Amino acid sequence: MGIRFKFTLYISILLLFVIIGVSYTIFVAQKNFLTYQFSQARIKTFKSFASVCNQALKVKDELRVRNTIKYLLKTYSPSVVYAGYINQNNVVTYLSRDNNKNIDSEFKKRIKKINTSNSNKFLSLSGEKICEYAVPLNADGAFVVGFSQDEMQKQIDLGISTMTRQIKKVAIVAIILGIILANLLGYRLTKPLKVLTTTAKQIADGNLDVQITSNRKDEIGILFRSFNNMATQLKELDSMKDSFVSSVSHELRSPLSAIDGYCNLLIDNINKGSSKEQQLKGLNIIKQATVRLTNFINNILDLAKIKANKLEIKKVNADISNIINEIVSLFQPLALQQQKKIIYKNQNEHIIINIDIERIKQLITNLIGNAMKFTKENGYITLSLFAYSPGYGNDYIEVWVTDDGIGIPKNQVDMIFKKFFQVKDNEFKRPKGTGLGLTIVAEMIKLHNGYIWAESEVGHGTTFKFVLPK
Repeated sequence: MGIRFKFTLYISILLLFVIIGVSYTIFVAQKNFLTYQFSQARIKTFKSFASVCNQALKVKDELRVRNTIKYLLKTYSPSVVYAGYINQNNVVTYLSRDNNKNIDSEFKKRIKKINTSNSNKFLSLSGEKICEYAVPLNADGAFVVGFSQDEMQKQIDLGISTMTRQIKKVAIVAIILGIILANLLGYRLTKPLKVLTTTAKQIADGNLDVQITSNRKDEIGILFRSFNNMATQLKELDSMKDSFVSSVSHELRSPLSAIDGYCNLLIDNINKGSSKEQQLKGLNIIKQATVRLTNFINNILDLAKIKANKLEIKKVNADISNIINEIVSLFQPLALQQQKKIIYKNQNEHIIINIDIERIKQLITNLIGNAMKFTKENGYITLSLFAYSPGYGNDYIEVWVTDDGIGIPKNQVDMIFKKFFQVKDNEFKRPKGTGLGLTIVAEMIKLHNGYIWAESEVGHGTTFKFVLPK
C-alpha cells in the first residue's frame, strides 16, 4: 500500500467523519429551530386572534369575532383544528376544520370559561395530537384555539427532509472533491519522494554528479537543496578520500623505499668496509623515515580515537612559553637545512595554563610542520604568544603561527580543518599531504575548550590563530 493511497484513504476517512459530524449537528440544530419557529408562529397566531377578538368585543361586535374565527380556520387550516369563543352569557361561537359532528361535539365542550391563560396537549378521539391555547376575557368569557401537533410535525418533517436532501448532495460533492484533492495532494507529496528515491539510487550506484532541479520555495524545495548539498559533499568527500588514499600511498611508499634502499646499501657496504660516516648517514636516514612513518600512523590512530570519542586529555599546569620554545628549538636545525627562519615572539617570559602537554606539543608541531612545508626557501615562520586574547579576553591566551608561503584561496579557508581536505589551486604547486594534520589540530584545540581559525591571502602567506583557556 503506497503512501499516496494511504494519504488519500486517511484524509477521506477523516473528511467523512467530519462531514457526518457537521451534518448531524446541522440536522439537530435545524430540527430544533423548526420546532421552535413553528411553536412561536402558532403562539403568535393565537395572540393575534385573541387580540382581534378583544378589540371586537370592546365595541360589542360579536359578528366580527365570528368572522375572525372563520378567517382563522380558512387561513391556517389544517394546522388549526378548531377555534371558539364563549361570552359572559355562556353563548358559544364555535367552528372546526372538519364537519364531523362527533368530533365537533368533542371540541365544542372544551370552549368554556377559565380564570387564567393556559395551554394543554391531548389526544382527540380520532387519535390526532392537539395543542390547545386558551385565554380568559375581562367579561367572564374566553377564547380557545386548538392546533394540530401532527400537522406541525408534518411541516417540520417536510423541512427536515428537504434539508436532509441538500445536506446529502453537499456531503457527496464534498467527499468527492475531498478525495480528488487528497489524491492530488498525495501526488504532490509523493512525487518529490520518488524523485529523491531515484536520485538516492543513482548516488548509491556511484553517480555523485546527480542534482535535483527544482524552483520550489516550500519545505520540499528546502529538502531538495539539502539533498543537493549532501550529494555535493559526498562527491567532495569521495574526492578527498581518493586524494587521501593517494597521499597515504605516497606517505607509506617514500619512507619505506628509503628504509629498504638504505638497508640494502648498508648490507652491501658491510663487506666492502664502508666508513662509519657512511653507515651513520644511512642509519640517520632510516631513523628519519621511521619517525615519519611513526608520526603518520600516530595521526591516523589519533583521528580514529577522536572519531570514537576515546582520545584522552590529561591536563596539568604548564608553561606554554617553554613548550613553544622547546618545539621551535627542535625545528631550528631543519629550518637551517631548508634555508628558512623560525622566529619566536613572546612578550611574557612565563605563562602558566592548564593543558595536556603532549597534545599541545603535538598540535604546535603540526602547525609548524605545516608552515615549514608551505614556506618557500629563504622564507620566515613566525610564532607569536600573547598573554591574553584580543578577541576572547583575559581568560584566554592566544598563539599565532604565521608563514609567508603561497597562501590559501578565500573560498577554501573554512574547509582546511575538514578530514582529508587539501587545498587545490592551479596557480601554485602545493606539497602533498594526507589532509589529517589540521583536522587533528582542530580537534585537540576543541578538546581543550579552545578555538582555532586561519587568515590567509593567496601569494602572501597564512596565519593560524588559536586560543586556549587559562
